[in-house]
Amino acid sequence: MHSPPGLNAAVEAWIDHIIAAGGQTIIMSDGPDSLPTAEAVITPRKLNKRQRQASTAFSNEDLETTPRPQLSYRHQRRDSVSEVQSTSTADTSGTPRSGRSSPRKKEIALRRTLDWPVARVNITELKSIPPMLESLAIDLKRIGDGRQSLIPDIFRESMGADAGVLDQPHPDWFYTAQDRQEELRDAHHQMQRICRNSLKCQDKMEYEPAWNDLVHCRVLEEALEGRAEVDFRNITLCRTLKIFHDDDPALRENKVDYGIFLQPTPREDDGLAERLADLGSENIDITHFTLSDFAPTPLAISIETKTLQANAMEGSVQLANWVRAHFRQLARVVERRRHDPSYQLPILPIIYVYGSIWRVDFAHRYESRTMVYEGICVGNTHTVYGCYQVCAAVRRLAAWVKDDFRKWWSRTAELPTQTQA
Repeated sequence: MHSPPGLNAAVEAWIDHIIAAGGQTIIMSDGPDSLPTAEAVITPRKLNKRQRQASTAFSNEDLETTPRPQLSYRHQRRDSVSEVQSTSTADTSGTPRSGRSSPRKKEIALRRTLDWPVARVNITELKSIPPMLESLAIDLKRIGDGRQSLIPDIFRESMGADAGVLDQPHPDWFYTAQDRQEELRDAHHQMQRICRNSLKCQDKMEYEPAWNDLVHCRVLEEALEGRAEVDFRNITLCRTLKIFHDDDPALRENKVDYGIFLQPTPREDDGLAERLADLGSENIDITHFTLSDFAPTPLAISIETKTLQANAMEGSVQLANWVRAHFRQLARVVERRRHDPSYQLPILPIIYVYGSIWRVDFAHRYESRTMVYEGICVGNTHTVYGCYQVCAAVRRLAAWVKDDFRKWWSRTAELPTQTQA
């Protein structure tokens, strides 16, 4: 049955009018009597004042609760590179990645684990310090408190001219320099450069890789220059060996940024280089991870760096979990060399760099717990004197690696029968 020509023309004209006016699609019942007028479709119904307020509130609430993508594709690409160069468990904007435990949850897991749980103590609250740690801790505290003369006095006048009225250098910062002035000037220029880079990184809110390249790496280079027995390496991509993993899935994997290593050479008299090579030939791990060149160089000090955009707890949690794996590896060496079960492991310094501030903590296995003594801030790279402080602290730690840590490895790498002989 065909519709009357007049009706078809009316419907087509009405549809054209709706399309031209941008009206909404409607559902009609059958029959010509159900057709609305064009005005009824495209003319909105007026709202009273109360209805308009309710509509506005609903729209605002909808905007606030609507999920939005956190990063653009360009930012995702840049952050994927940063993840390779950084050990952070959060992305470079400071937003935690999904699928990973938060620092707080990991800290709780560290405290509740049955396998050498972590207990933290502020080192300044200790009434007595373990003897093997006392001298080192006191020296670092003196450096951090600004009670050490670290800058040659040939720079006192220029530093005073550069400083503000309320930020003049303290007389106690300087010592009398008699010789090697050209070498001292080169070192001072490097300190100034590190300080400028540190301020620039904060001003530009740089990501962690930029801080590592422009500031932290240069501090370590300057501090350890010329020290053949001790060196540092970037170990961001080194993963803990499975044999030293924690049983708890939340604590199974961890990484840090840098390591300071003992570098024994075959020319030395104590034969440590040869004994370390023997350990390797017996499949005894020298570190709890694999270096890119498989070098038999024991890890002495672990360093984790974070920007101020990261959760402050995150670096401390990473270091604590990492050092627990380090202790497992050291205990494994003691066991494989058939030493007595009561054989004492060393106290290990760990360094946490948060923004521009360097802090030295100490980890120690004591009475079935992993004790972490926290709280010696040794310098701030936002000032030239702070750069001198950090370098002085790293050099003092390097001296500990060369002496105390080396002695522990020389004694431990031997079989008990050889030691007694």
